[in-house]
Amino acid sequence: MKPEMENRRKRWYDLFGLLPRNLGRLLLWFSLIPIAFIIVLLVYAWRADQYELDEVLAPLENCAAYDRNGQWIGTLTDHDRVYVARNELPDNLVNAFVAREDEDFFEHGGIVYSSIIRSICRNLTTLSYAQGASTITMQLARNCYELGGKTLDRKVLEMAVARRIEGKYSKDEILTAYLNRIYFGQQCYGIAQAADLYFGKKVADLTLAECATLAGLVRGPSIYNPVYSPEAAAKVRNATLERMFECEFITQEQLWQALREPMAVAGKREARPGSYPVLVVSRELGDLDCCDEQEGTSSIFVMTTLDLEFQRMVEDVSEPMLVALESSSVWAGLPKRVDNQLNRCVQAAILCVDSRKGDLLAVTGGRSAQDGLDRWQSKVMPGDLFTPIVNLCAVDQRRTVIRSNPEVTGRGVGFNTVIETAQKAGYKGELPRSSDLYTGRFSVPLSHAVNALYLIGNDGLNVSISSVRQVGTTKKNLVMVNAPSPEESRREILPRESAHLVASLPPFRYDERTRKTFVNVRLPGNTGHFSAVMGRYFTVFAWVGFDSPEAAVYEKKGVSAALAKTCSSLAGEVYDRAEEGRRKAVRERRERENAAEQGSQ
Repeated sequence: MKPEMENRRKRWYDLFGLLPRNLGRLLLWFSLIPIAFIIVLLVYAWRADQYELDEVLAPLENCAAYDRNGQWIGTLTDHDRVYVARNELPDNLVNAFVAREDEDFFEHGGIVYSSIIRSICRNLTTLSYAQGASTITMQLARNCYELGGKTLDRKVLEMAVARRIEGKYSKDEILTAYLNRIYFGQQCYGIAQAADLYFGKKVADLTLAECATLAGLVRGPSIYNPVYSPEAAAKVRNATLERMFECEFITQEQLWQALREPMAVAGKREARPGSYPVLVVSRELGDLDCCDEQEGTSSIFVMTTLDLEFQRMVEDVSEPMLVALESSSVWAGLPKRVDNQLNRCVQAAILCVDSRKGDLLAVTGGRSAQDGLDRWQSKVMPGDLFTPIVNLCAVDQRRTVIRSNPEVTGRGVGFNTVIETAQKAGYKGELPRSSDLYTGRFSVPLSHAVNALYLIGNDGLNVSISSVRQVGTTKKNLVMVNAPSPEESRREILPRESAHLVASLPPFRYDERTRKTFVNVRLPGNTGHFSAVMGRYFTVFAWVGFDSPEAAVYEKKGVSAALAKTCSSLAGEVYDRAEEGRRKAVRERRERENAAEQGSQ
C-alpha cells in the first residue's frame, strides 16, 4: 500500500466504509436530510422576512373599476369598507369562525403540524390539492400578501409568514384583521359588508344562527350564498352550529334554538352605484365568479374596456334628447322628469360597442343609475329582433325565407332547431314551443336579443359583448384575463356564411352609401322601441320605452312615432360622435408622428 494512502487523514464519512456498501450509502443520504431541511427552513424564513408586517393592519381598500385608459370609474359597492374593532365582534361570531376554520387557534403558534401532516397524506393519496390545512393565521397571510397559487412552495411560504405574524400580533389582532379582510361573495369583503348585505344588520346585532351562516359562507361564497342558495346555506350553517357545540362554545339548548331559526336574509339587493358602468361591471363580475376562485384576495381592481370620454359623450347626448321629447306638443299630459323624479317617465338605454372586439365602450341603462335598474336586463318581447334567428335556421337548411312572415319560415325548420340556435346565439332560459317562438312574442331580457344581433352581425364568430377585461388584486397581480385567444375568437358559434347572409335580411337594413347597417323595430306588447347602427368600428344599440308599459300611452296620437324617432336619433347621434372622435384621434396621432419625423431630420 502506498505511504500517502496510509497517511491519509481520516474523514468522518469514512466510518460508513465499515458498513455494508448499500447500507453505508443509505445512512449517508439520511444524514443529509436534516441538513437539507435546515437549509430549506432558513431560505423560507428569509423569504418571509421580506414581507412588511404592517400590511396586516393596513387601511382597507375598496374594490374599484378603471376604464381602458386607467382612469378611475368608481367603487364596486354602494358603501365603503368599515373596519370593525374586536370589542364590536360578538363572541358567537368569533366562536363560529374558530370552530369552523381553526379550533386550536388560541393555542397554536400559527401552524398546526398534525394537520399539515394529515393534509400531505391526503393530497398524496388523492394526487391532488384536496386539503389545505390552513389555520386562520395562514389564511390571513395569503390574504395580505401575494404568495402565489396553490403550490407546495406557497404553502411553506405561507407557514413562514404566519409564524412572523404570530410573533408580532396578538390573537385578537389576528382574528380581527382576518374577519375584516375575507371575501363573502357578491364583491363583498369584510364582516361589516357581509352583515349588511346578507342580513341588513350591524355586526354587533347578528344572531347566533347568522354568525354560523357567515362562518360557513366563506367556505364557498357562490355555493353557500344565503340569498341565492338558502338550502345549501342552511346546511353549512347547521354544520357550523354542531361544530360549535362539539367545541363547547354553545349549549344544547342554544344549538336547538339556532337550528330551528329560519334562513331570513335581507333579500336580493343590487348595489346602488352612481354610474351605469359600475352597475354593469358588478353584474358581469358576479357572472364570472372570479372572486370566489381567488381565495387570497382582500380586495380587487378591475380593468374594463369602458372609455370614460365615450361615456360622457353618450350621457351628454341621451338626456337632452329625452327632455326635448318631453317638451314636444305630442307629450302633453304625459309624465315628465322633474329633477330626480323618474317614476313613470320615459327611459332610454344605450350601448356603444367596439364592432370588432366586443369591447363595451359606454353604457346607460336608463336616465339615472340611482334607481339601481339596468333596462338592458329588463324583459321585453323581442318581436322582429328574433326574426334573424328564425331566418338563420332556414338559410342553414337551404329552406325558403319568407321575409314578411317569420312564422311560416319557422314552421319549415321546427321548434327544436330554432330553440337550439337561439340558445347558441345568447338567448337563455326557457323558450316557448309554439308559434309565439317564431314571432318573438315571449319575454326575455333585452340583453339577450342584443347579444344575438351582435353575434349575427359578426358573421357568427365567437365575439361577445363584455366590459371586464382584467381582474387583479390591489397589488396589480392578475387573477383573471377575460379575453378569448385569437383562435377562440375565430371559432364559429353560428354558421358563418348563413349569418352573413341573414345580416342582409330584415330587420337589418344595409346602406351602401354609408356602409352601415341599421335596425329599427317597435317591440310587441308596448315594450319599447329598439334601434341599432352597425359600422366598421362601432356598433350602437338604443332602446326607448317605459318601465311599466301602458297601452293608452302608445295609443295616443304621435307618441309611438315620436318614441321611434327619438330612439333612432339616439343611436345615430351616438354613432356619429363616436366616429368623429375616432377620426380626430387618428388625425392627432398622424400629426404627432409627422412632427416626430420632422424633428428627427
